[in-house]
Amino acid sequence: MFATDSLTRAQSVPRSLARYYSRLGAALASTSCPACVRRHLRVDTIAPSLLSTSCEQSAGRSTAGTTALPGKITSACEKRSAPRRRTANIFARADRQSMDSSVDFPTKPDKQILTLPTILTLMRVASIPVLIGVWFSNLSSASIVCSGVFTVACLTDYLDGYLARRMGTTSAFGAFLDPVADKLMVATVLILLATEPLKGGPWAGNTWLLPSLSSAIIGREITMSALREWAASCSQEAHQAVAVSSWGKWKTATQMTAISLLLATSGNISNQPLQAAAAFGAPLLCVATFLTLWSLADYMRGLWPYM
Repeated sequence: MFATDSLTRAQSVPRSLARYYSRLGAALASTSCPACVRRHLRVDTIAPSLLSTSCEQSAGRSTAGTTALPGKITSACEKRSAPRRRTANIFARADRQSMDSSVDFPTKPDKQILTLPTILTLMRVASIPVLIGVWFSNLSSASIVCSGVFTVACLTDYLDGYLARRMGTTSAFGAFLDPVADKLMVATVLILLATEPLKGGPWAGNTWLLPSLSSAIIGREITMSALREWAASCSQEAHQAVAVSSWGKWKTATQMTAISLLLATSGNISNQPLQAAAAFGAPLLCVATFLTLWSLADYMRGLWPYM
């Protein structure tokens, strides 16, 4: 019985050694040293001792045959390859986590651009060539038609913002297009009005007032657009400093009212209502110009700390 056990243990020793050296051979991998042509052995954690070859040309620091903790190699080549192994381990760990966990991918943004508020804004832009065509036409009531078209366009300016908030269809494109449409329409009508002298009111026949006021208003709008673009590129706080204020809203309302009166009185003003409207058109545009420049100064004051 004792002889049989001894024989079994004696036969199992070569098998254990074979398995061990096969595992050791799989753990050994050769790497090239960047500074020389020698081959270095990398020993995994199952190695019984620290194995290495000398590298006189790369770092001059090598260990040979000394017993140490398994897998602790401090040669120059191993130090250079350590960051690469750490990076590889990080990516491998991230891959495993991404496979094991569920990832919530972002949904596609809403690509619907032509909402009802945006269509109203585009209609305001489309009214510009209509205004120009009616202005230069031979219609006897061209001034009244121009004033009516402009008034309807001004109403859509209020309506598109109200519908966008009510329907929850606000978008970055709509927020960009709305002030652009307003500025295009106001600038176009002011240029048309500046081509003719005033027809009624206390300054009837004046040729320089409307061009001067129009230049001030258009210049302010261009400056304000540039300031808002610059503020948006700086910071969120700077962009909030040039948000629409109460002065800007009063300016817009006064501008549109004055322009509607001036358009209505740009033709024949033989009747009494048109003569009364002509008496208020130019003075109201002066007030609108003052509010326009004052609102610009107010925006500049809020934006000054960020300059």
